[in-house]
Amino acid sequence: MPTLADIYSLIDSTKRRGADLVQNPMASLQQMAGYGIDKANAARDQLYQATEEEGIGYGPKTKALAQQMAGAYNPIGITTWHGSPHIFQKFDMSKLGTGEGAQVYGSGMYTAENPLVAKGYQESLAGKAFNLKPETERLGIDLPISARGEFMRQAQAKLPPERLAKNLQNANIDSRDLPIDKLTELFKTYQEKSGGNMYKVDLPDTHIRRMLDWDAPIKEQPAVVRNLAKSLGIDMNDLGGDLLAKVGKDEAGRKVMQDAGIRGVKYLDQTSRNAKEGTRNFVVFDPNHLTILERNNQAIK
Repeated sequence: MPTLADIYSLIDSTKRRGADLVQNPMASLQQMAGYGIDKANAARDQLYQATEEEGIGYGPKTKALAQQMAGAYNPIGITTWHGSPHIFQKFDMSKLGTGEGAQVYGSGMYTAENPLVAKGYQESLAGKAFNLKPETERLGIDLPISARGEFMRQAQAKLPPERLAKNLQNANIDSRDLPIDKLTELFKTYQEKSGGNMYKVDLPDTHIRRMLDWDAPIKEQPAVVRNLAKSLGIDMNDLGGDLLAKVGKDEAGRKVMQDAGIRGVKYLDQTSRNAKEGTRNFVVFDPNHLTILERNNQAIK
């Protein structure tokens, strides 16, 4: 059953589609029809492939089908995903560059069309939000410096806290005199607080249509991209990545593109790059263009 956030997102997306339909009815209807046909064909093909997939659990074809069905109720709107160790209700420009990676596709806030991509970041970054010092002070134990790195290493294993506490004592001689019950509680706290967070984020179609496409030739991109490329003397046959390299991937480059009317950068994710089609990641320049709908399946007011 859809959440309240889903309903709000659907209403907002419907309003956007309505405005597009009024302003450019023929192009909007063609886009909607073409997108619907593509979705239907993809769902049909993936359903057939998934039924042939052997084994128990979720294989790649079954996952692809699940992703297709997840977006079926709102085929025109775009729901993206963001994995983070932190808890927040709104994206913050001051936090740029503090996550994983080096902003290699430009300076902005990164979201993913494929939830599995965001899930990977959620899991890989989960432990970074855990502050060891206040937890040891709360429990009244003095974890030696030599044992802290070993604690974090052991904590990555998906084992019961009691087992992890014993493993730490066996692996680090300086922690052997610490109470086993306190160490167990410390590992238990880590497991409770370091699961990371998965954000469901609405990205309006109007902004996506004004994004630089990293993988496409300049001549096939929005007018705002073509105009900026022309002003910089860039060949229309060059790719979007070439334009980004020209203006720069830092804050200065982002400002140049924003001033030109470009809303961000989109690029094929790692699972789609070889096929040159599929799901994309998005670099959004303005945090006000992103609305967080859910955090860990809980609606954000």
